[in-house]
Amino acid sequence: MSLKSSAEHQNMRRLAIVGAGPIGVEFALRALEEGFAVTLYEAKTPGAHVRTWAHVTFFSPWSLNRSARGEATLQAADVELAPDDDFPTGEQYINAYLEPLVDALKRAPNFQLLEHTRVLGVSRMRALKGDLLANPQRARRPFLLRVAGPDGERFDEADVLIDASGVLDNPNHLGPGGLAAIGEEALNGEVIRAIPDVEAQHDALAGKRVLVVGHGHSAATTLGALTELREHAPQTHITWAYRAEGEPFAEIEGDTLPQRLRLSRLGNAIARGEVSGVDPVSGVFVERITRADDGLHVELADAQGQKHEIEVDRIIANVGYHPDTSLTRELQVHLCYASDGPMKLAASLLASAGNADCLAQSSAGPEVLKNPEPDFFVLGNKSYGRNPNFLLKIGLEQIDDVMTLLTQKEGDV
Repeated sequence: MSLKSSAEHQNMRRLAIVGAGPIGVEFALRALEEGFAVTLYEAKTPGAHVRTWAHVTFFSPWSLNRSARGEATLQAADVELAPDDDFPTGEQYINAYLEPLVDALKRAPNFQLLEHTRVLGVSRMRALKGDLLANPQRARRPFLLRVAGPDGERFDEADVLIDASGVLDNPNHLGPGGLAAIGEEALNGEVIRAIPDVEAQHDALAGKRVLVVGHGHSAATTLGALTELREHAPQTHITWAYRAEGEPFAEIEGDTLPQRLRLSRLGNAIARGEVSGVDPVSGVFVERITRADDGLHVELADAQGQKHEIEVDRIIANVGYHPDTSLTRELQVHLCYASDGPMKLAASLLASAGNADCLAQSSAGPEVLKNPEPDFFVLGNKSYGRNPNFLLKIGLEQIDDVMTLLTQKEGDV
């Protein structure tokens, strides 16, 4: 029951990473540099979450989405790097950066990538959740991972555990208070829960009645693509339903991210009713979805209970995501009651809230990444819980913060 039982690992700390997305892959690079034996678990294939929005262009340039370590790794492998100030699509990020990094990792000693291997749960060897509270003996019990792979289920062990599994497998519901709308779960297959590739799904969307739900930049991205579709398929009709009142986007003066500013302006123009073919309905949630003779019947409701009923062919839900906390329910993890993110980081994010520009963020340092569970860390998008403001540049800083904790001498603060 070990991550790798070869003799070369006998004196190395075993580090397990759940999730081979951008942060999981970058953390593996750093951990190998620091002398850990690394196993990277991926339920699908590396970059699977990014592939769900491969057609979408990043708001931020390459310079904010790759590390100096990653760049050096690729340069050593004679991989040409795109210019720092280019804005990649998700597909370009995978093809030009993430996949070459994974290839480099596969050539490294003391590393293994386990694709199509899902971590079902984690605990401590011979210790229940309530055992050894604030006791240094708990850290001496290895982590126990229950995993399911191509050869079936088994238990693996690790000395350090990183949860970088992300949130995109867990979309939020459409209904009131975060609950599912009536009929939503029964008609789940009728709801697109990502930013659609409108060009690739042209036949499914052109000329259709489309309902977009949500008021973040993902919804604005979808609306932008659909309004472009209307230019050559003018019979396409779009309804935009969102919880906010009035104009939902902050337009940052002097915004250094032109794509974000463009989408913010488009969203606010739609909210003002200035974009032909798009009907904004503000201050509402989806109460009920039923199948109709020629599509779907949707009931929208506001806070006063007033109804707005529409018939649509397609529903696109861009209402955010939440973390799956079941993975670590047997560990001593302190989660925020509002965001489901680690408590110390969530409190730090709340204290620094108020700046409309997510680029103004920086890592809050190593201490906020600590959990009561020793040597366990939640990183990346999942570390922000339900907070939508995570950026890759923050995750890259988190990697260095955690490694500071893991490599500091005993007795250091």
